[in-house]
Amino acid sequence: MLVSKVAKLVQEKQLWQPTDRLLVAVSTGVDSMVLLHLLTQLHVSFGVVHVNHQLRAASEKEALFLTEYCQTRQIPFYQTQWEQPATTGVEAAARKFRYTFFEKIMKQHQYSVLLTAHHSDDQMETILMKLIREGNFFSSSGIRLNQSFGSGRLVRPLLTTTKAEIRTYSQENHVPYFEDETNTSLAMQRNRLRSQVLPVLKKENSQAMQHFQQWSEQTIWAQEIIAEQQQQWLTKYLKVDNVGYHFDVTHYLHLSEAKQYFFIQAIKQQLQQEQKIVLTEKQIQQLMELLVGPSQGTLTLAKHWQVKKTYQHITIAPKKEKQASEVAVRLKIGESQFLSEDEWIGVFLVGEEKIPEKVKLWSEYRQDLAVKFPSVTILRKRQNGDKIALTPHLTKKISRIFIDQKIPNDKREEAWILTNEQDEILGVIPYVFSYLSITKETDKIHYVLLYRRMK
Repeated sequence: MLVSKVAKLVQEKQLWQPTDRLLVAVSTGVDSMVLLHLLTQLHVSFGVVHVNHQLRAASEKEALFLTEYCQTRQIPFYQTQWEQPATTGVEAAARKFRYTFFEKIMKQHQYSVLLTAHHSDDQMETILMKLIREGNFFSSSGIRLNQSFGSGRLVRPLLTTTKAEIRTYSQENHVPYFEDETNTSLAMQRNRLRSQVLPVLKKENSQAMQHFQQWSEQTIWAQEIIAEQQQQWLTKYLKVDNVGYHFDVTHYLHLSEAKQYFFIQAIKQQLQQEQKIVLTEKQIQQLMELLVGPSQGTLTLAKHWQVKKTYQHITIAPKKEKQASEVAVRLKIGESQFLSEDEWIGVFLVGEEKIPEKVKLWSEYRQDLAVKFPSVTILRKRQNGDKIALTPHLTKKISRIFIDQKIPNDKREEAWILTNEQDEILGVIPYVFSYLSITKETDKIHYVLLYRRMK
């Protein structure tokens, strides 16, 4: 008998306590009306909450029926209307409106448990829909029997009950209900699964619904275990600051492939919660390839965020817009220039340095210059094939210097090439200078180049 089955489930799972105040969501469909009838047989007190979505002609009639039903039986009744129904994404919008109202009534009238009439057929439909739509382990567990909701909990006491059992109970006990005609429309995916897929699965195995419920419980438990491990990884490896999110790829590579995947999933969840950035499964796979691939690289995410790999360091942060001037800058001895908002450079006679107040606390790169240093120099960005003379007999490509010194790609782009008016390279600021520019030990220092950058 269904009454004893539900009573046993309530007791075994401790779905509610005698001190709990119960609120039942009722739509007037057969599922929720059977739940309403069952609760009267269990001799518990409860209130009823109903939302008239105004999406069907019968909605008003159903609301009036439920109002009279509750008044006749002296059941506290709360209802509202969806005054401005959505025109797109109706199902999701209706659900959001409905549950927002449920939460409001629970808080206003001190109800601690909300009951809904989801059953095992709903469970199968929900799991199938999620697998078809996403194929994501973390969202494939289906409907929970008992979970937190608002200031209380949300409980589904019919979750182990089949639709067939519900209909049989309604017939045997003459439970009144309304049939929603949209439930037969094949325009909705849930209805297609209900009418075309579930019957096949049930025919294939009479225990199919029970197996789906077991799957849901097991995945929920597995998710809890994985979530605990993920939190440990985030605490241990992930650093968060005002720039973004950082971790060392060495730690990542020490994990097994399975752990690597769930570590990235943990970062995905944190990005979604804190930055509203959603990573697709394809992006997760691309990120995992980046982490085990070349020493440097980037991956573009949503909202102008990117993952940047610089040797062992991984940074996930908003992409910086280039501020530095892309045109050549002329610089004379005794002059200085702001190359960008956070870069300044000057070439001076020793003892005649003129440093602006703004840059005095910025980090400094200093280079003593040869006596024959040209009076006019040019600052430009790197070009393909650029080479610098390190000694009278050694010339090296600047790209090779960057590789040898393990200069990150973004720093390579920020570097400045210092040349004379004949485009001979005198230095790569702030990394290396040509032997032609550097003073000898016996030389008296006449000039100095100062390059300052905001820390």
